[in-house]
Parts: sequence; C-alpha cells; structure tokens
Amino acid sequence: MRVVSAVAASAVLAILSAAALADDKSDCQNNGNRDLQIKGCSALIERDAKDAMAYHNRGVAYQFKGDLDRAIADYNKAIELRPNYARAYESRGSAYASKGVFTNAVADVTKASELAARKKKEAPAPKTAKATPPPAAKVAAKPAPAIKKSVEKQAAEDTWQTSVNKSEF
Repeated sequence: MRVVSAVAASAVLAILSAAALADDKSDCQNNGNRDLQIKGCSALIERDAKDAMAYHNRGVAYQFKGDLDRAIADYNKAIELRPNYARAYESRGSAYASKGVFTNAVADVTKASELAARKKKEAPAPKTAKATPPPAAKVAAKPAPAIKKSVEKQAAEDTWQTSVNKSEF
C-alpha cells in the first residue's frame, strides 16, 4: 500500500513539475509582461544553468525595463554558453547603444550580422520538387473531321495557287 502511494505521489509530482516547466517556458518566451518573463526565465535558469535562450530572453526583459547592466550581463552569459548566438549579440549591441557605448554596439551588431550570414550560407538549400514536364499529349490517330476538311481545303488551294502561278510564266 505504501509503495502504491509513493508511486502515485511521484507521478503527481512529475506531472506538476512538467506543468510548471511548461508554464515557466511559456512565461520566459512571453513578451507582454516583463516581470513574468523575468520570473519564468529565472526559473528555467535555476533548473538548467546552461539555457542560453533563457538568459537571452531574461536580458530582453531587463532591457525593456531599463535595467541595461543586468540585460548586458544576461546577454554575456548567453554568448558565453552559445558563442554563435547571433540574436544575443544583436540584443547586447542594442543595449550598448542605449547606454551610449557605441564602439561595443557596432562590434556586436557587426558580429551578429556575420553570424547570421554564415548561418544562412551553411543552411541547406530548401528542397524543391523537380520540375517534370507535363505528360505528352496523346496524338489522335485521326484528325477531327472539321480539321481534316480544313487541312484538305488548304492543301487544295495551295495546289491550285501553285498551278496558277506556274501557268502565268
């Protein structure tokens, strides 16, 4: 009986934990309520200190709230975890520009655009369907009666015209 209740309690805890993780992830990606975004991202970071996206999103929230130093610290951590994270460089460049540190801002925005261009170049070309020619139209064994008459009439006129032209000379 105790084993069953322990297993049931574990299952309930796992379900609640998964739900909390989903809520935190949703809150971290929420761009409306910045305090909720900071709370959700902080919870994700507590669970996984290597979540670069959570650091970046929390930095975005701090930046929107005007806390540029905390935003830059989070962008730094995101870049430390994922050195090729172009969005983190771009966001940090924006924060530096807001602080008036234009040398760092230009360097970060330049790095972001280089990374984005490299990623675009390395991305596999989208698969496209090979163009296949339409199936060849079936040639009718016999031309339609109206077409046959028209062709015969034209041939007769051409023959008549040719014979008239020859007789004039």
